[in-house]
Amino acid sequence: MTESPNTTLIELLHTEALYLDEQRWQEWLSLYEPDAVYWVPAWKDDHLPTNDPSSEISLIYAAGRHRLEERVKRATGTKSLASQPLPRTMHCISNPIVSAGASGDAWLVRSYCVTHIYDLRTETLRSAASRCEHTLVMRDGQPRIARKKALLINDKVPTVLDFYCI
Repeated sequence: MTESPNTTLIELLHTEALYLDEQRWQEWLSLYEPDAVYWVPAWKDDHLPTNDPSSEISLIYAAGRHRLEERVKRATGTKSLASQPLPRTMHCISNPIVSAGASGDAWLVRSYCVTHIYDLRTETLRSAASRCEHTLVMRDGQPRIARKKALLINDKVPTVLDFYCI
């Protein structure tokens, strides 16, 4: 039986979650296009998120995979005391909906993600909930992430918030 294109696209979201949870950083980075955008908007008020990362506040904005590589280096290095030790995470992806992009060579996959984050320092478990949009493209027969937008529902977090929590 052949897989449908939608199955392959949805599988990429689960693969991304697995790589984050297992802290397989280089494999996680390889899922992203060189010019990928990773964006976590802030909220303007209780129900309105920001919509322009170039002129409004974002919780995280990384234009280009090299910016994600910098974040990985900082989070896994010895200079970021806030990230040491890195928490254990479990990303739970649900309700994926795939739609074709306007040009026909990209797909938009919308989903929900709840990340359970266990802080080893404080022995506490917290959760981050987000609505995600992945724009995926095919490269050499494999889907890659061209853009990820994660709208964090509980944006007032009591500790460090970084890419591995979303």
